[in-house]
Amino acid sequence: MLAEPQCEVRTALAQELVGAGFEVVAAPAIEDLLGELSEGRPPPHLVLVPTKASPEGLDGLTLCERLRADARTASLPVFVFSRDEASAPRERAEAVRADDLLVQPVDPRVVVSLARLKAGRGAFAPAYEAHTVRMPLHQMVRALLCGSRSGRVELRDNEGWLAFRRGHVVDASYEGERGLVALRRLLFFGSGAYAVSFGEALAQGKPLLSPRVFTSLLLPAVERFTALCALGIPLSARLSVDFKRLADALHTLPDDVGQVIRLCDGQRTVHSTLLECGLPEITTLEVVTFLYAQGVLVPANFIAEREPPRPRVPPFFEPEGALDETPFSEAFAAVDSRAA
Repeated sequence: MLAEPQCEVRTALAQELVGAGFEVVAAPAIEDLLGELSEGRPPPHLVLVPTKASPEGLDGLTLCERLRADARTASLPVFVFSRDEASAPRERAEAVRADDLLVQPVDPRVVVSLARLKAGRGAFAPAYEAHTVRMPLHQMVRALLCGSRSGRVELRDNEGWLAFRRGHVVDASYEGERGLVALRRLLFFGSGAYAVSFGEALAQGKPLLSPRVFTSLLLPAVERFTALCALGIPLSARLSVDFKRLADALHTLPDDVGQVIRLCDGQRTVHSTLLECGLPEITTLEVVTFLYAQGVLVPANFIAEREPPRPRVPPFFEPEGALDETPFSEAFAAVDSRAA
C-alpha cells in the first residue's frame, strides 16, 4: 500500500515495486487507501506513507499509531517518508514504532530492498532472513543506511558481520579483519544467507562510513567487482603464468603488476591472490582479468598438460649389480645346508 502526493514519485516507486514482483495499490492521499485496511479485507503486506498530513488532515505517523493500536494490524510493517531531516520526525517515528523513516528523495531501489526484507513479515521480528542471490549484500546495506534505525547484518554461511547506526556503518568484521578493510571484503566476498537484526545494543562503535561515502566510493567498487566476477574467472580458480606470453608483453606492463604475477603460482586461488596482494582487491582483480585476457595468465592445469613429463633420474648410490645375484634368503639357506 503506497500513498505519495507527488505523481512522478508515486509512479516511479510503484513501477519499481511492480518490477520486483509486488502488487501495489497506490494513491495520492492516505484517505484514498483506508478501505484497504478495513475489517473483512486482508491487510497489506507493507505500508508506505508520507509524514506530511494530507488536506484532510491524516498523516503517516498518525496512521502508524492507529495501526499499532489495533491488534489486527499491530505488526504490519510501516515505512514513512519525510522531506525534513530534523530530529523531530525521527523521534515521533520511533514513538509510534514505525519500521523506519526515509528522508526523500529516496531511490526506488532502496524501497524495493526494504520491501523484500520486511513485506509479509512481522514488524518486530528478532531477525529478518535474506540471501545474497535474491538480495545482494551491498544493496541491502545501502537501503539500511538510508534509514534511521540501528542494528546488525550477519552472514550465516561464513564468519562476517557489520553494525550500522542511524545511517552510518560503525563496525565490521570479516575473516579476521576489522574496520574498513573488513567492510570492503565483506561486501566483495560475502555470500549466502544472512540475517538483519535491529536494536541499539547491536550497533556499538564510532561512525566508520557515512551514506555519502558508501554511495560515492564503496558501492561503485562493489558493482565493478561483481561485474568482473561475472566475466567468467571464478574466485576458486588457480592460475599459472605463461612465461612465453609474459616475455612478449613484459615491456608494456607497469612495475606494480609484478606482485600480482608472482602470486599466480598455480597453487593459490584467485580469492587468495586478492587477499594476499598489496594492491586493493578491485585493482588486483582488474589486473588478473586483463592478464588472463592477454593469455599471460592461464588455468594451472593447462600449463601442467602442456609441459613434457620429467625424465627419470636414477637414485643416488644405486648398485650396478652384484656378482652374486642370489637372493638374501636363499644365501642363508645355502649356508645352513653347508653347516649341516
